[in-house]
Amino acid sequence: MRLTHLLTKKVVIARMATTTGNRIAYTTVTADMGHIQPMDMEKGQISDGVFGKTFRLYMEGEVDVQEGDRLKDTYGTLYTVVSGGITRRNFGSFDFKVIIMESCKN
Repeated sequence: MRLTHLLTKKVVIARMATTTGNRIAYTTVTADMGHIQPMDMEKGQISDGVFGKTFRLYMEGEVDVQEGDRLKDTYGTLYTVVSGGITRRNFGSFDFKVIIMESCKN
């Protein structure tokens, strides 16, 4: 089964890769639909003195996301997946990932 009711934003996933010679840059890996929510107050809503910097993203379980990936949502907001921030979960026949990420400057 799919999480169709939760998939509200298109998310582009980019990963650091070698481009030419010794240059490294973010290159697009894939794009998929997901649902972004701010984290709870007790889970880090205030991070480094900035309110609302940490978010939770729900995506289908088979989507290729790794720590350190840069994500860009429909509105052009950039996020970075935090270390240890990817959890794959099952709820009955639903297979999904919960991804913890921080907003970053464009």
